[in-house]
Amino acid sequence: MKKAIILMIALCVFVSFSLASVQGTIKGTAKDKAGNPIEGVQVSIISMEYAAVNLKVKTNQKGEFIQIGLQPGYYQIKAEKDGYFPVQFERRVLISDIVDASFEMEEGKYYVSESPGEKDFKTGNEWFAQEKYEEAAKSYQKAIENEPEEPIYYNNLGTVYLRLEKLDEAIEIYKKMLEIQPESYSANKMLGETYGFKQEYREALPYFQRAVDLSPDDPDAFFNLGACLMNTGANSQALEAFTKTIELKPDYALAYYQVGMLYVNQNRKEEAIQNLEKFLELAPSDPNAAVAEKIIEYLKSN
Repeated sequence: MKKAIILMIALCVFVSFSLASVQGTIKGTAKDKAGNPIEGVQVSIISMEYAAVNLKVKTNQKGEFIQIGLQPGYYQIKAEKDGYFPVQFERRVLISDIVDASFEMEEGKYYVSESPGEKDFKTGNEWFAQEKYEEAAKSYQKAIENEPEEPIYYNNLGTVYLRLEKLDEAIEIYKKMLEIQPESYSANKMLGETYGFKQEYREALPYFQRAVDLSPDDPDAFFNLGACLMNTGANSQALEAFTKTIELKPDYALAYYQVGMLYVNQNRKEEAIQNLEKFLELAPSDPNAAVAEKIIEYLKSN
């Protein structure tokens, strides 16, 4: 029985973010290095997951901007204004959340115009929406050639490579994205997941750990870290990561399943039963539900 359970644990998968029906908001203030508000800054808000979401707002006289109606997920923020160096960073939007995305800008010789890669990027998004991934890849590649310092182009090209099952190419692209934006949660997460798809879990581990460091309130980050740790045999650390997942999101069904399975391997029956029953309560139709029911039945009868 134990051998079979260990095998089932090894089959865990990495999670992706799901589109939620409740929306969030990004707001903030643009200031110069002296703390003065900057009017007329163009702020682009681009989804790291849904290529079609590319919104633009401008700061008012007080340097303030706001964008409502955002689906939960990660967004690339890019701020531009003539006479200032551009600013880029990521922010996570939660359900019904108001996220502060304030920033400072430094004066410099920079002039806003249509980005050199923007046309090809938009064409790539159109191909992507039609599920014509080879054509989308070519357009994103052109966008990168014309504007090699724009991280969102790498993000979308990496996504296309994953759809085409070109895992090595995706890894190369996400690493280039990380060189441009080392603090990118998305690049670290996707590198971890892509190595995970290749079952190269030790290579994936530092990227999942970095993702947790960058986004310590994200339950998905801890779940992915736990899955990776479990597949490297670090079960005690995996248990900690899954427990943190549940702490951040008490209705995270799969985390209860993994915690229950780890407790089975530790021969901690009561804890195993408790967590597997919670999993069944939250996700009675999950593909793992039948396995959980059989294990609970076995544990209660022995």
